Amino acid sequence: MYTLGRFLQILLCLGLLAGCAYPVRNEPAQDLSPDVGYRWNNLSGRGPSDTLVIVTASGGGTRAAALELSVLEGLDHVKLPDGITLANRIDILSSVSGGSVTAAYFALTGPSGFGNLENDFVRQDGIGAVLSKAIPFGLLRASAPHTERIDFLIDYFDQTLFRKHETYGDLLAKGTRPYLILNAADMVEGVPFSFTQNNFDLLCSDLSKVKLSTAVAASAAFPVALSPVTLKNYSRCPAQPAADWPPQWVTSEAKTNWYDNAERAARGRVQLAYALGGNSPSPKSYIHLLDGGIADNLGIAEPLRILTTNAPAPGMLDDIASGDIKNIIFIVINARSFATSTLDQSQATPSEIDDLSATVSSAIDRASTGSAAALRNALRDNLRARADAERTTHADRAANLERAAANAKLIEVDFDAIADPECRTYFHSIGTSWTNSNAEIDSLLQVGKALLGAAPDFLPAIGELHGQLQGELPSLAQVCRSVRS
Repeated sequence: MYTLGRFLQILLCLGLLAGCAYPVRNEPAQDLSPDVGYRWNNLSGRGPSDTLVIVTASGGGTRAAALELSVLEGLDHVKLPDGITLANRIDILSSVSGGSVTAAYFALTGPSGFGNLENDFVRQDGIGAVLSKAIPFGLLRASAPHTERIDFLIDYFDQTLFRKHETYGDLLAKGTRPYLILNAADMVEGVPFSFTQNNFDLLCSDLSKVKLSTAVAASAAFPVALSPVTLKNYSRCPAQPAADWPPQWVTSEAKTNWYDNAERAARGRVQLAYALGGNSPSPKSYIHLLDGGIADNLGIAEPLRILTTNAPAPGMLDDIASGDIKNIIFIVINARSFATSTLDQSQATPSEIDDLSATVSSAIDRASTGSAAALRNALRDNLRARADAERTTHADRAANLERAAANAKLIEVDFDAIADPECRTYFHSIGTSWTNSNAEIDSLLQVGKALLGAAPDFLPAIGELHGQLQGELPSLAQVCRSVRS
């Protein structure tokens, strides 16, 4: 089995052979109207519209993909009064890296794709498959025009899951939610880049023509081992309005007081530069994207923006204030690693590959520590701050905001919630590459359901939707006993 270090070594060697290859990943837009393209308002929801169900999933290679699959299978065990399951009731699905594989495939197929996802991807030797394309036949391809190291991963996704080279246009043709948000990171700016038509508007580009495999690969482009996915910025262009550009929401975000919200200010400034294109003080003609875990390893930044602002669409703050959205169910799946290392047991100087692996992996994994708790606080603080601003003039809106803040359900699926230290260490130590053993996959496909069922807000959330759990989910005690046997 290939280790992450061995994977890095081989792909670094391929990088030395690669020529100047500049494939075009995105196309210019002909129409940026709000009723055109893969946008929230162009997708229909299911079930009661006063409850918003959001799921976010972290990175972590196949381990993350398997954990998210397990949680989605658990949600599919909850039947709602209209006959659909909670898995089919998800409104927004936001993900990073390994979690993006499951998220994109689920958005495309729904629960009917669970079996294919498990057998064709989760249980496969992904690293071996990628390297088999690169060695020896891929060596020639890596030095050919229009091919980069990331293409080996894109091809693997296409051959295992997205066999018809499905695009965001295929998701749009389905016409139903979940609204998929795949998250990469702008490697120059260090801020999240969400694959949404709002962001592509700023680039004057058409998201519906982007392959799902390309977006997933951008979200999972592990630094150094894989080359970035590069998007071309076509701004400014005829499809963008001649006047009132950049959009008001962009200029407003860019003017956010850095001391009030440093993350939003930084992201807004970068988006303003996207919109200005070559006319920006820091011209952005191309956007280079790497693993989204660098900037936001839980994929929560964009959903949080949606809940706490009014623009761009979908900005839902007014919907919450008016009482149109009364309940928020937020499920956060965190597959971060906290594996033990032998490096601190030896005086020998770590190798260059050890340096690279530890530096990048540690930064990504630690970026998600405590983020779910921070999300809970940020969501409630934002809604209550808006309630305070509305209280003297619109008491009813303030009450709706306060109610939503108090009733928001946050369901955390995190290995840290496992009380048994030996069992917790087992799951934290499962590798985050694209290859895991069948025994590890078996345990991951159980623990996700167990952690979902153990979350304090899970049963109250089901009650809010008047749903019913069909059968029983495994308990953490059962899962921990099985990993010891």
